[in-house]
Amino acid sequence: MTSLVAEARARTRSPEALITRFREHMVDHGMEVSGSLADSRILFPGSTAMLRLQEGQIELRIEAANPDRLADAKNIVSGHLDAFAPDEALGIVWTGDGALGAGAQPHNFRPLRVLSARDVTPRMRRLTLSGDRLERFDADQMHVKILIPEPGAEPVWPHVSASGQPVFDASLTRRTYTIRSLDLAAGTLDVDFVLHGEESPGSRFAIRAQPGDWVGIMGPGGGTVVADGWTLVAGDETALPAIARGLESMAPDARGVVVIEVADAAEEQPLRHPPGFTLHWVHRNGAPYGSRLLEAVRAVTWPVGEAITCWAACENATARALREHWGDERGLDRARYRAVAYWRQGSEG
Repeated sequence: MTSLVAEARARTRSPEALITRFREHMVDHGMEVSGSLADSRILFPGSTAMLRLQEGQIELRIEAANPDRLADAKNIVSGHLDAFAPDEALGIVWTGDGALGAGAQPHNFRPLRVLSARDVTPRMRRLTLSGDRLERFDADQMHVKILIPEPGAEPVWPHVSASGQPVFDASLTRRTYTIRSLDLAAGTLDVDFVLHGEESPGSRFAIRAQPGDWVGIMGPGGGTVVADGWTLVAGDETALPAIARGLESMAPDARGVVVIEVADAAEEQPLRHPPGFTLHWVHRNGAPYGSRLLEAVRAVTWPVGEAITCWAACENATARALREHWGDERGLDRARYRAVAYWRQGSEG
């Protein structure tokens, strides 16, 4: 099958620094990055991005298997480069396949309404959202951007600019969450929100959500929990939806250990998992975020003579510590572990 291709240029004063930061960020989020700084390749699901270093600019090329994958990769590349160079006008305009007319809604956007809300635990609330054309979200990729309109106001949904990039109205608050489950026949999906007061937009929305409220989603993106050999899965409460989905999708004969850090015993919830997995809940009980998780992961005994895979999602500093533990201390090959930052201490959630 012939690939779809889109190309662009990003004009910047510091192309080396921008490519370096983009590469590092992609590695942190589990993408396969290869090539040199001058000629980088990033492998996304269903597409490949190529960044070539030039004087005063970066040449960009995306090859993808279908229009959705092409648009996803273009948004990832241009969106991150723009975010990493906030004081520059990079002037990214994509040419080639997949161009949308200015003013159209992004291909991966869907408007949804809240159908119901219930508490899974005292600090986790599940919203069931209803809408049309949800087939694209039936994928291994689990994460979506939740677009939260201002309460009581008519939502102003994103549109595509002349350069092909999504434009968001200032009234929309954007946060990343995991689809917990999807029912295509019913046209619904569930999203779990960690509750930590009304000071953060995502938590505030989940606390106040009523049936009929509008919410937008864009995606999906990100990876999933993959069992390959003996598998160690770890995370805090923000990773619970991803861990739960990953365990449910594993083969019945998958084996390993799951370590989950939550606030206290009341935050434990039933998880379906293959019988070959052992589940450990660790409770902070006031300890710093990630501290009990790191202790528990370090204490796990690995089987001898087996292929090992490790996956984690948690706070940024904890994710970095886990990568150092698995890579530097345990000597695990980089392709065999992934620790993703789902949030950063001190940032709004």
